[in-house]
Amino acid sequence: MKFVNLMVITSAENEDAIKNIAKDCGADGATVIQGRGSSSGSKKSFFSLTFEGNQTIVNYVLEEKLSKKVLRAINKMILDDELSCVAFTMPISHIVGLDREVLRKFEDTIKKEDDL
Repeated sequence: MKFVNLMVITSAENEDAIKNIAKDCGADGATVIQGRGSSSGSKKSFFSLTFEGNQTIVNYVLEEKLSKKVLRAINKMILDDELSCVAFTMPISHIVGLDREVLRKFEDTIKKEDDL
């Protein structure tokens, strides 16, 4: 069983949409990190205060097949102009500490797919 780190970088306003898309695909248990973006374009200002916008990183540790399903769903929303974000995966070579229930869920999913 291969695991990947799925990262989605988006505006803070899209956080719930990302989590809902992932949940609809069968993923849950995200770690959300708040941050600020830095762009090469001009910055917006309001009364001489610079606004760069809040960014959110939604991070999942998922089984590889499930991550592809989530990425496809996110990509569909991007192509339909309903969402603006960057999403990518990174391989995980070693992992410890996953909840046993999460592992059982991944194993059950793999068994169902193998039966098809």
